[in-house]
Amino acid sequence: MTNLQKWFLIVAMWVVILFSISAFYWVLVRPVKIRKMCAEKARQVSEKTKSDLSNMLEINRAIYLDCLRCNGIDK
Repeated sequence: MTNLQKWFLIVAMWVVILFSISAFYWVLVRPVKIRKMCAEKARQVSEKTKSDLSNMLEINRAIYLDCLRCNGIDK
């Protein structure tokens, strides 16, 4: 095996590793962070509103879903 082939395999291995890490982040970690952020945002806004429980829940859900949509997540 020549040096060129060895370097090609090393670079190919790193490309695969980096792709796997970025795919893992994009599919599993990123949505969880966005959902937590949106839940916190919805909780803060619903705490500020002074209304009955049903309206507060509707406001919370609407803000949460809007935040998810704005960050590229469908439910």
